[in-house]
Amino acid sequence: MKISSKSSLFLIVVGLCFFIGCTNSPQRNISGDSDATFNIISMRRDTKTNVIEVRLDAFPSEWGNWKMYLNGKETAMEGGAGQIVVRPNAALDSSPTGLFIGTLPWLTGLDRIDFPMVGSLQFSIPGQGHSNFFHYNLKDQIVDDDPSEENVQPWISHNGDLVIENGETMTIENEKYLQEGNIYANDHSKLIIKDSQLMMGRGDVPTIHVYIIIAPEALVEIEGSKIFPESGLVCVLNKGKVTITDSPTSIHYFDMSDGASLTMINSQMVFTIGGLLQVMGGHTTVINSTIGALGIKVPAGAHLNVSNLASGTYLDSWDVHSMIPEADYTLTLIKTTILKDDFTGDLAHGPYERGWIFFLDPDAHVRISNSELRKVFIDIVNDNATFHDLKVGIPSSLMYRDIELSNVTVMGQWPFTIKDSHITVNNSDYLFLQPTGNSTVTLNNSHMCEFIPRDFMGAMEFNNAMWTTAGEIIGGVAYHSMSNDFSMKGSLTIDSAVQNNLQWKDATVTREYEIHIAKKDGSPVEGAIVHVNGETAVSDSLGVAKISIRFDESNFKQQYMLKIKAPNTSEIEHTVSFFSETPIRITLE
Repeated sequence: MKISSKSSLFLIVVGLCFFIGCTNSPQRNISGDSDATFNIISMRRDTKTNVIEVRLDAFPSEWGNWKMYLNGKETAMEGGAGQIVVRPNAALDSSPTGLFIGTLPWLTGLDRIDFPMVGSLQFSIPGQGHSNFFHYNLKDQIVDDDPSEENVQPWISHNGDLVIENGETMTIENEKYLQEGNIYANDHSKLIIKDSQLMMGRGDVPTIHVYIIIAPEALVEIEGSKIFPESGLVCVLNKGKVTITDSPTSIHYFDMSDGASLTMINSQMVFTIGGLLQVMGGHTTVINSTIGALGIKVPAGAHLNVSNLASGTYLDSWDVHSMIPEADYTLTLIKTTILKDDFTGDLAHGPYERGWIFFLDPDAHVRISNSELRKVFIDIVNDNATFHDLKVGIPSSLMYRDIELSNVTVMGQWPFTIKDSHITVNNSDYLFLQPTGNSTVTLNNSHMCEFIPRDFMGAMEFNNAMWTTAGEIIGGVAYHSMSNDFSMKGSLTIDSAVQNNLQWKDATVTREYEIHIAKKDGSPVEGAIVHVNGETAVSDSLGVAKISIRFDESNFKQQYMLKIKAPNTSEIEHTVSFFSETPIRITLE
């Protein structure tokens, strides 16, 4: 059967907008969105008029003194003809739901305006607060091939997870379809996407990734279609059968499991920060196509011995067994390009996907030398291990069991999956950590750029460490993690990007805070009493008190008040949150 809805996604209503001035001020960056008073929930580019609509969860009561920040820098909202102009998408007495971004004469599109199609957006209202820090990608909201008025189709919208049940067939054909939430193709179901645009938004999905999850015996056919995100990152978890033909997709990553199959012809899988074909099993054939990155598994007992590997590769005819003879899956690339890892600026290093990526079983036999890789995943299972001096952008070396990397330049990050193990990492940067079970992970003078615990009940210990960029602390999600309840302690700095990007749901973290209390001359204060959230601690002879706060999704953005009192001094108050730098240093008068 064919399942569809003819409800229109949105309509640009020009006549409801009007001119209201706003003031300009010098450039600056706004703080994180943990105390946001209203939220940007989506940005959409009307492909006919080239006007952008920004939707808000609630329109603030005041208009006329707003400030806008593009990529963290203040940008004028009324720049005159040929400049950006921002207005409510309806008259104030008609309950606007968001904003239009265009130019003069009102409302003219952004054809001649250098508006960034990929970036971040935030608004502030002096005296009222600010919005969340919203990352957007308008680049992949493709203009219609025939934009004449009679051929412009409205978007069809579906909110909530889209589930195709056992035995059902869903067809999206010659449509523009917005899916807000995951898509589940269950056993023996079929999803056909033909000559269409499928735009996916997160909806209520707790992770930054929004998924197409394909069960065993399910079939997905994509032909002549564009798949791209409205918000978040589009990902595919494939355990069934998928064909992609003549389709330029913006899938962030596509995971192949045991028993799955993928045939991709005359297509691309490239996203601004992704496009990873991640082959962990199954049968994969790619012909005359382009992918952003290739991730391949080296199974237990298998051998990998390569040198002089570089990104930016065209493979006329390549079989994975030429690189990994014992691979327990098939992977054939014919006339296929893997893009070069040529990110610059803010995207130079971190959790992005380009070039070559390897997933190494701890019992694999691996020698990689003199090569440029995006990432190398190391699995640590029921073991103790220590790693040193892992850097990005410069040659580094690593030895673990029968895995040897020498003179390898990792461009993205150093990922570790850690199960019921104890690992220590010293003097390293751009770590991607995925601890599981009762593991203990210690970082000394090191930098973690991505943190995704999965069913983790252990401990994170930090000594002069930093956490930047991203993280997810998620429970109750079967395809991700069912529970997290772990502890964090030690000296750690968490940057503002984590505050903006951290996703949290149904999980608990106990964070211990060291509070160093001293006099003006630097001498420690013993016997100072510290109160916070119903807990009390007393500083020792070194002036150190330790106190813990238990966080979950309801309070991890909350500020708590520390109260510190020592004999013969006035009480001092100091705010603390999950994101506070530790140790906390207090100087008493």
